Amino acid sequence: MFQNNPILSQLKQQIRDSQVWVEGTVKGTDKAYGFLDSDKKSYFIPPTAMKKVMHGDKIKAVIETVAEDREQAEPKELVEPMLSRFVAKVRWNKDRKLTLLVDHPLISQPIMANLHKSVEQKLKDGDWVVAILKTHPLRDDRLFFAQVIEFICSAEDQFAPWWVTLARHQQSRYPVQGAESYQMLDQQSRQDLTALFFVTIDSANTQDMDDALYIEPIKQDSEQTGWKLVVAIADPTAYIAIDSQIEKDAAQRCFTHYLPGFNVPMLPRELSDDLCSLMPNEKRPALVCYIETDLAGNIIHSPYFVSAYVQSKAKLTYDGVSDYLDNVENSWQPENTEIKQQIENLHQFALARIQWRKNNALLFKEKPDYAFELAENGNIINIKAEHRRIAHKIVEEAMVIANICAAEYLAEKVKCGIFSKHLGFDPKHLSLANEFLLTHIANDQSQEALAERYSVENLSTLTGYCDMQRDLEQQQNNYVQLRLRRLLQPAEFSSEIAPHFGMGLNGYATWTSPIRKYSDMVNHRLIKATIIDQQYDKPQPETLKRLQEARRQNRLVERDIADWLYCRYLAENMAKQPHFEAEIVDIMRGGLRVQLLENGAFVFIPAPMLHNNKEEMQYNAEQIAMYIQGEKVYQLGDLIRIKLIEVRENTRSIVGDIAV
Repeated sequence: MFQNNPILSQLKQQIRDSQVWVEGTVKGTDKAYGFLDSDKKSYFIPPTAMKKVMHGDKIKAVIETVAEDREQAEPKELVEPMLSRFVAKVRWNKDRKLTLLVDHPLISQPIMANLHKSVEQKLKDGDWVVAILKTHPLRDDRLFFAQVIEFICSAEDQFAPWWVTLARHQQSRYPVQGAESYQMLDQQSRQDLTALFFVTIDSANTQDMDDALYIEPIKQDSEQTGWKLVVAIADPTAYIAIDSQIEKDAAQRCFTHYLPGFNVPMLPRELSDDLCSLMPNEKRPALVCYIETDLAGNIIHSPYFVSAYVQSKAKLTYDGVSDYLDNVENSWQPENTEIKQQIENLHQFALARIQWRKNNALLFKEKPDYAFELAENGNIINIKAEHRRIAHKIVEEAMVIANICAAEYLAEKVKCGIFSKHLGFDPKHLSLANEFLLTHIANDQSQEALAERYSVENLSTLTGYCDMQRDLEQQQNNYVQLRLRRLLQPAEFSSEIAPHFGMGLNGYATWTSPIRKYSDMVNHRLIKATIIDQQYDKPQPETLKRLQEARRQNRLVERDIADWLYCRYLAENMAKQPHFEAEIVDIMRGGLRVQLLENGAFVFIPAPMLHNNKEEMQYNAEQIAMYIQGEKVYQLGDLIRIKLIEVRENTRSIVGDIAV
């Protein structure tokens, strides 16, 4: 009777049209209720309605007015689920039915599940798995239901932080599958440079050594006028066919994962750690660049590249070389005069290039790396800050100038490549950057001169950006630099040469880590093709897109594993009620996010810990500052002393309080 009734359909449409519909994202809480965040405002979702949705779901909801004119959202349609593929912990309920606990701090409801036939392991409580969401209440008119498609590791596995994180980001824990044997595939002739006294400088436990250096002075009439630096880079493309499965796998991974305790290489270990590694006293194929500079570090001739065979004469370590140059008592000493001469020449060359970059480009800001010291079973022994020493800077300067030369060569000879591009401020933020600088930078220049120096037009140029960064180096705190950093565009990969504002360079193209980075393998192939006048293909947009995504995934993996390990490490120290010096790295209405200077851990300080009266606190989003009773108390970049009050390993979060 009512089927296909046009009057009924019209009535339903009228009812729908009269309702207020809002599209937004569900925000869960640690309570049973939640909120729907739309572009304009946030709406309350009551506990009964939250059973139909999950934190992160994008939905359409009807806005209803309830008692006292209070609005709340009633979920009606699913736009995009938060979960599709996800990581979870196994929990068997009292009826021995499989349920999953989603590994997310704001998703607490257990999800019923079954096993895909490919999962053969017998699961127990606490085991880690990968699952896919099969049904959703708003889409399928059924309860949440999932299917386990992959076993990650057991509950007892001490390396769960590594395996779970890699699985979450769909990264393999295994090296690329190798071949049964490897032959030299390159047909071009190679120069024999094995007589040159190349040395490598790496960490003591490094196996995948992809760069070796040789340097000699340039003399005229017995007087030194400059330096000839020869940079030899391992050549894995000599063994990898461009249509091989190894190449395809490397193009998908794009990077070697360097994780606490071990790495997951981009290439088969027999290539990365053996056949291509520039091990001492072993003849290896390499792509070699000749670079000549004057004594001030200026490049005086166009660089040129050759395919060659090289032989490293010594494996040196960062600490050994640094101790020697710093005259540390009872430190390592060079074994012979050739090693001694190479170290001292490289040292003088690096000092010249550091000064050159200070004057003509931009130097990297000195910040420590934080190293995890692990036992064999994965337990954390210590976390310590490691500052870059002189040997690190020697290698860094050699690699930077080599990559500058590669950018120049690729742009001129090849007309394409994979370049690193960074164009400074986002155009939509340039006016804000201009206003902020004029307000917060004071020097001996007139206001008129400052207005020109920090004009929108000037800040959008490489020269103007570098001038600004040199001004910021004179500031006593990091606030201005940290605030302006949020207005920058992200760095990108480009197939054409473009400026790199972050480094202060007109062009930059890496080729010095082909064992570890797929972009460098591509540049190797392009450079080698020009050496023998061979045809080559321009890097495709899909390659650049994959590199961009892989770099993002790589950083997320490193961050997530570190957060987990910090929780494990600091949980064991909670009984000591530790206090730490910390830098404020973010401020929001809910509190402060700080980084501990001693070990690099990130800690959240909730707003109630800062002041006991919420009404007297004001968050300034433009300044990234917190005001209390009208006075600015906390600002981005401030150094404060805090104490830890709670470590939550299940959510990988650390909570602190201001130390009195």
